[in-house]
Amino acid sequence: MNIFVTGNPRCGKSTLIQKILDKISNKDLSGFITPEIREHGDRQGFKIIDLASRKEEILASINIERGPSVSRYKVNIEGIDTIMNEFLKSYEASKYVIIDEIGMMEFYSKKFRETIQMILNSDKIVIATLSRKFVKKYEGKGQIYLLTRENSDEIYNKILTRIE
Repeated sequence: MNIFVTGNPRCGKSTLIQKILDKISNKDLSGFITPEIREHGDRQGFKIIDLASRKEEILASINIERGPSVSRYKVNIEGIDTIMNEFLKSYEASKYVIIDEIGMMEFYSKKFRETIQMILNSDKIVIATLSRKFVKKYEGKGQIYLLTRENSDEIYNKILTRIE
């Protein structure tokens, strides 16, 4: 079962994922999240954190000098690959896979693309946030919910009902 949550930037996708994480047993869980890195209130980049091991790497940053560019950030492909390898250690034993997010930065990593393909073809319950740019690519591969600030509780309840 693949569940995708998409929406405009800052609509609450990551907040929704955190609420779902709070509801799911950690022992049944694998995946990764990509929280912002902020300094003095300004976004400097993003981390990528494996949920099982809590290992983290820089996903992208304004302070990285080399790598592909997305907006004002440089993407750390080696960091993404490291977290994908870490994720794969806990993946088989999990029932739920949480991915925050499938987006442009992550897609620079071949390892990420291959891992996502494997996950979406598995029998796991996958809950992923999805960049709006990737909606057409993932149509037909699962249920896609369009999140807004106004429907966040409704979408949360629909997802919980589907996975329980």
